[in-house]
Amino acid sequence: MVMAGTIIDEGASVSILSSTAWKALGSPSLLVEMRNITGFDKGTSQPLGILPNVPITLKRKTVQMNVMVVQGPLDYNILLGRDYMYCMGAIVSSLFRVMCFPHEGRVVKLIDQLSFLGSHIANSRTPFLNGLFTQGMSQHPVRQPDEHE
Repeated sequence: MVMAGTIIDEGASVSILSSTAWKALGSPSLLVEMRNITGFDKGTSQPLGILPNVPITLKRKTVQMNVMVVQGPLDYNILLGRDYMYCMGAIVSSLFRVMCFPHEGRVVKLIDQLSFLGSHIANSRTPFLNGLFTQGMSQHPVRQPDEHE
């Protein structure tokens, strides 16, 4: 299932699914969550629970992770936070609006095309996904650091 209204926010400590999107998925069973969420405005809210083992795919790489379901009006269906970045093994640059992650021995690089309106990047015929598009896979395989590095 493709979920429109997805935001990647490396400033968020947890990934959040709106209750509206959870209901659209058929309201699958949730695990109990006792912690409250504190927003950037210092307001707190009690989540409805945790949706376990949600498969999330980006550029053919799928990770499974737990997502917190919250009640209330949200501007997005799912917010993918730092926990998602860790699962993907991703590196994000807010300054350059780029996200890179390893997949099948290569590095996938995504660029936020909305930051480059009017440029050759935004006007290219490169396929994009949720405002992000692939710059391509590196030609160099990802290597593990050796024990002396």
